Amino acid sequence: MIRLIPKFILLMIIFFIISGISTYFTINYFIKNEKTVVVPDLVGEDIIYVLELLTNLGLNPKVKESEYSPDFAMNNIIYQDPDPGQVIKQGRDVRIIISKGTKVLSMPNLKGLNLQQALLIIEKNGLLEGSFAKTFHSKIKKDRIVAQYPLPGSETFRGISSNLLISLGTRPLEFVMPDLSGLFLDEAVLAAEKNHLKIDTIKMIYQKTKPDNIILNQNPSSGFHVLENDLINLEVNRKTVKEQKSAGSNQNKKTLFRYRLPSGYLKQHIRIELRAFDTTLILYDELMKPESAIWVAVPAYSVSIIFLYRNEELILSEIYD
Repeated sequence: MIRLIPKFILLMIIFFIISGISTYFTINYFIKNEKTVVVPDLVGEDIIYVLELLTNLGLNPKVKESEYSPDFAMNNIIYQDPDPGQVIKQGRDVRIIISKGTKVLSMPNLKGLNLQQALLIIEKNGLLEGSFAKTFHSKIKKDRIVAQYPLPGSETFRGISSNLLISLGTRPLEFVMPDLSGLFLDEAVLAAEKNHLKIDTIKMIYQKTKPDNIILNQNPSSGFHVLENDLINLEVNRKTVKEQKSAGSNQNKKTLFRYRLPSGYLKQHIRIELRAFDTTLILYDELMKPESAIWVAVPAYSVSIIFLYRNEELILSEIYD
């Protein structure tokens, strides 16, 4: 038994020697057969081109940082590692530094551009969004740039904020709110349209001593200063649907609205709006031939108001309950 021990040890030594030699040649084989590439010259090239090139070569681009440079345009490469010409294996990292362009630049002219265009130019030039202010302007359209700081053409630095003055368009007309109280609802709506105001809400409040469909209150009140297209709220003397049901009233119950155009030769633009359930719906908005008629279903068991516009002018309003 003791005689077998030296033989066993010798066999183990031979096994480890053979295993080591086999492992060495195997690793060496894979290393020698691993694909390699020559690092291209990237300095001065655009970042998009560089990223695409390195990816196609099987290398991993790593952006180390970005720096201002008077010699290289914005987004061009100013440094690389490894250097051009070196042979490296695929899968290796290639570190690059990107130029932010010169730190000093001439401020671009943003006047007259819309806000989105101005912001794109600001970002492209390495500038930051500053504060925005708005003002009415008679010549510059809404949402376009009226003025800027720094001024166009002035010498400035990348990374600073650009402040913009934005147009709100032409200043709307300003006038005194008319007195609508005491008018019937259709008269009040016509008066509002004539003064370029828009109806927001119509609230039903019933007072026995006042005629039906007459305006009781308004907001803004008469005499207040208002602007063109401001919204107004009206209170109309009329029973609510719930009050009418409890009183068993079915007077003047209608569910259809009918309108026929007058005779003539030209088509006319007709728009019908329905005010019901605290919202406004456009039921019809088309050109119609002379003498043609239109029928519109009105929701039952709800206070509804039909507004009919002919060539953008309100000519008729009717209440249904």
